Amino acid sequence: MTERIDLDDVEVETEEDEGNDGDWLWRDDASADIDGDVGETAAGESASSGGAATESEEPSGDSQGDRIPHVPYESSNSPAGIPKDHGGAGGGAGPAEDRAEAPEASGPHGGGVDDMATAYTYEAVQQLADPRIALAETNEWSDWIGLVGDVPAHAINSFLREHQLDIDFFNGSGDGPAERLAAIGEHSMFYSERMVVVGTEGEEWIAEDAGWEFVDLADAAESAGWELDD
Repeated sequence: MTERIDLDDVEVETEEDEGNDGDWLWRDDASADIDGDVGETAAGESASSGGAATESEEPSGDSQGDRIPHVPYESSNSPAGIPKDHGGAGGGAGPAEDRAEAPEASGPHGGGVDDMATAYTYEAVQQLADPRIALAETNEWSDWIGLVGDVPAHAINSFLREHQLDIDFFNGSGDGPAERLAAIGEHSMFYSERMVVVGTEGEEWIAEDAGWEFVDLADAAESAGWELDD
């Protein structure tokens, strides 16, 4: 026979005995403690966050020490990329009065007029024992050296190559010796204070027609110590 159990005698746990996860919201006995904990925690978090914000906003002494001191330019606050007047590769030119004035050209080719130009006739250089020595020494006192003659241009070129002569000008087939020299005017690079034709007897007309000075080859050779062929 089954034993009867009195349900009144059985101790049954009620919901009031068990704690509720939400009891701290309304129970009076724990409200003070919980509120205190929450306040202290919030205050601690606020202080912590405030300290972090202060540290992030204010640079530390070490970061200030890492900065390199410099002397700022007067226009250091101007936009980047604009050339400054304080020099350097990007500096602009200084005032016009500060720049040195370039000397004015006083000659036909950007400088002063040269001192002397010398033109040998084709007949004269053929009478020189050593044309190379004579023209090399002439180059020591004359700024320009030329060779003119009443001969074709290829004859003059052949003579220059044969004796390895280096000259500045000569006449071509289209013009005679006097015409070539007369073309050397004030706007020519060969224009000089003194322009001399060194020729043989009977070639004075070349200098006269060109407006040049004539010097006989015999006199020039005697003064310079050059030997002439018989």
